Amino acid sequence: MAVFSFTHFTLGLGVILLLLTGCSNRYTKAQIDHRILFHDAAFERPEHLPDPAQVFILSAIQQNQISSLINFSSDIPLATQLINKLLKDDYGSFDYDNSYTRTASETFEVKQGNCLSMVIMTVAIAQQLGINYRVQDLAIAPVWSRDGGLFLINGHINIQLDRASGVTAQREIFVGPRYVTLDFIPSRAIRNIATTRVSQARLVAMYFVNLAAETMVKQQWDLSYYLLKLALESDHSYSAAWNSLAVVYRYREQLMLAEKVYRYAMLANPDDLNLIANFSLLLESQGRFSELFEYQRRYDLAQLHNPYHYYDLAEIALAAQQYQRAIKYYKQAIDYSSAVDQFYFGLFKSYYLLGQWNTAQKYLVQARKYSATIKNRQRYNAKLMLLSNR
Repeated sequence: MAVFSFTHFTLGLGVILLLLTGCSNRYTKAQIDHRILFHDAAFERPEHLPDPAQVFILSAIQQNQISSLINFSSDIPLATQLINKLLKDDYGSFDYDNSYTRTASETFEVKQGNCLSMVIMTVAIAQQLGINYRVQDLAIAPVWSRDGGLFLINGHINIQLDRASGVTAQREIFVGPRYVTLDFIPSRAIRNIATTRVSQARLVAMYFVNLAAETMVKQQWDLSYYLLKLALESDHSYSAAWNSLAVVYRYREQLMLAEKVYRYAMLANPDDLNLIANFSLLLESQGRFSELFEYQRRYDLAQLHNPYHYYDLAEIALAAQQYQRAIKYYKQAIDYSSAVDQFYFGLFKSYYLLGQWNTAQKYLVQARKYSATIKNRQRYNAKLMLLSNR
């Protein structure tokens, strides 16, 4: 297993079961051109790769549908019309689905998406209508998941639309804040959270890192490599992309390159725990313990903050019929990542096996609430129906 980052997925903390060898090269960022960190010769280029130019493209039919909803001569701000007639407050007319990341056109078509897909679509619509916007990366606690032997750390972004866009001096402007936030997370839950502005180049990089993550869990390393290269060609300062590229190199046993990528990325992001954790794993696997020492404390801290450390302990306890012990560990996992449906489902199983039906049902409802995919929500609904018919 491995650690990496994207919104956003991030490949998170884990262990790669390889016996690795390598060497240590120290250098400053000024001494290296980031382009030499790519190694196309080690990967077969796929016949078809996504086109970065298509990420924000809406079809002509979709653009006409959007335009038909907007009255450009109205005193109602364009952003308000867009929200009222199409997006609804906090994307109320769309379903949250984190199964994969979509382009603007795909998201508009299926009316489903994760936070990144929704932001990409909203950017495309705002650009079409001439609405000013700003995209934000929120400093919220990361949401962990695990798939294909890899830990995925999900960050979160949202978008704000400028209600003054399209309003002339002759019109009455509006009452209330100038910018309105669109987010699957209710505004009251993210108030006063620190944010960082996200450029369009970074947004494109995030999109390709997400696509790469989806291929990495399937071990499609050639495709992963070229998707990450597209991400870094859009924004070569994005540490999550470098972190993920190093993981790809490790799985392909390009260990010297993996180390160079980690060291390059850590020069710009010395406090990035995902980078530190993965680089520590590389050093440890090569028996380079004297070099590992300076990173070990922060690596151990990252390991303790990994909710799946406690989830695995809970699963072991559950299998041993130690239900109270399992409950303790599931709750510790929730303390570190409170929006993972598996943790609540574990509590449901534990309380159900203890015969505490009402408490079990409460946690099954929580599992459904935090499920990241429509398929899993349907599965939880079926179990809730069975419980209600007991």
